[in-house]
Amino acid sequence: MTGNQAKYLSYAEAWRRINAAIAGQFYFEAVTLSESIISDRLLSYVSGVDPNSKLKTKTAFAQVIAEWRRLAGTLPSDPNYGDLGAAVDAWRIERNKVVHGLVKSKPGTPTQNVSGFLNEAKKTADAGKRLARKVSDWHKSELRRANKGFNRTPESSGPAKPGKPSGRAG
Repeated sequence: MTGNQAKYLSYAEAWRRINAAIAGQFYFEAVTLSESIISDRLLSYVSGVDPNSKLKTKTAFAQVIAEWRRLAGTLPSDPNYGDLGAAVDAWRIERNKVVHGLVKSKPGTPTQNVSGFLNEAKKTADAGKRLARKVSDWHKSELRRANKGFNRTPESSGPAKPGKPSGRAG
């Protein structure tokens, strides 16, 4: 199996799990997988534009977003947040609240109402799924632009024939 085939299968599974997690009210999993997709696409872009980038897979999400925004310049608009970079960064903050917020509170202070928290977690999971798709689509369009219309396919690590659609999981 080539690297692209494995990546395709990983993405297909991630999208399947995001959809199942949201349907099953497992919002933490959906949020975490959405972040993983977004981070992967941003790291791919950064390393493609700047092969000397010091970013690693374990770099903090905020740093990855900042470097992506710096290198990309103008990003497409998101109707809820402005540009896509601002949308991803705003979602990162909401993601942090979800990941750390269910039981974490200042000592002696009650946690947020569980029902209210889960409503916010659902909104964050839904927004993460939407943004992961937008970032993935943006990344794919940047690859197409850079490769002048040659798409990569899951079956091949080289360019496909012009006009052949690439696979899209989820």
